[in-house]
Amino acid sequence: MIKIRHIGVIFTLFVATIFLNTSFVYADEVDLDMDGVEDSLEELLIDKYAPSYYFHTDEKYYSDNVDEYLSKAHMRFHYRALPDDQILEQGNVNQENLAYMKHNNKDFWGNYTEEIIYSKDARDVYGAGGFFLEIPDNYDNKDDVYKGDIDGHRSKIYAHLFKNESGNISIQYWVFLPYNEAPSVGGVKLNHEGDWEHITVRLDESYGIEKVYFASHNNEGKYYNKEELLFGNGDDLIKKNYNENEGNTHVIVYLALGTHASFPTSGTQYRGWYLPNDYTSEGKCLHGKGSTLNIGEKEAPLNNQKFIQYGGLWGEIGNTIISTGPKSPSFQESWMKD
Repeated sequence: MIKIRHIGVIFTLFVATIFLNTSFVYADEVDLDMDGVEDSLEELLIDKYAPSYYFHTDEKYYSDNVDEYLSKAHMRFHYRALPDDQILEQGNVNQENLAYMKHNNKDFWGNYTEEIIYSKDARDVYGAGGFFLEIPDNYDNKDDVYKGDIDGHRSKIYAHLFKNESGNISIQYWVFLPYNEAPSVGGVKLNHEGDWEHITVRLDESYGIEKVYFASHNNEGKYYNKEELLFGNGDDLIKKNYNENEGNTHVIVYLALGTHASFPTSGTQYRGWYLPNDYTSEGKCLHGKGSTLNIGEKEAPLNNQKFIQYGGLWGEIGNTIISTGPKSPSFQESWMKD
């Protein structure tokens, strides 16, 4: 009896060991956003390479988090030649309903048609009408919303990791800012509500940094090799060359005054004779390390970041497409591109 009991204990421990090891392997292989990269690896890489952002010393409009902005916004439906319709009042917009609204379109005379428009669908809102968010004009604290998170306590960096065309990994880091104060061009004001800015960290086959893309403005983005850039440890303000062993893996990003365009250096950023220059400097710093959220993929958001399924605009409709609020990152052309 004693011998049989001993064998039973060994067998039980053996089964338990297999079960635990199997569970451990399964946990490591979880891929909830179905992008072909294990979620645990995504989290590690995203935090390891999260940028540190410097705002200009004269900046008035800082970054914030999506939920804070949604709590102050209302949702409306834009018709190109007709008055807007109210969809959700301020205080009723959140990530649970943002991409799940629907509304009937109107004909030329203002009559509702049977065509139903969904807030999850990609659409030319500026040209053809659709859903948009804005801070109500009669809201007394509107400018406070525009100013964002001045102290950087609640700001989040939204990360999107994907396999690029080389089969390696690229990580986009998106920053949301409630307001963009752009200089006028030819007397046309280009300020707009809502501002999504990003950089892309491209990794090599060993998961080290190969190069970094600074999006700057539309069609003005540029790649820089890691040797051309400065990095920090994500905690202090010391800048060094890229060094994995020393933990200097967090690229330094300068966000231009007002426009928040991204650049790798401080100073005057010359854009060409027909465009206004950008200006960067070392004002307040927002460290992405510890403040990033992996938002997953449009079809399978992670960390409850369902805003990436919203196909409407983040800001009011302006007089031009440039002065109109932007699309969600996942509906922009750069979403699956470096």
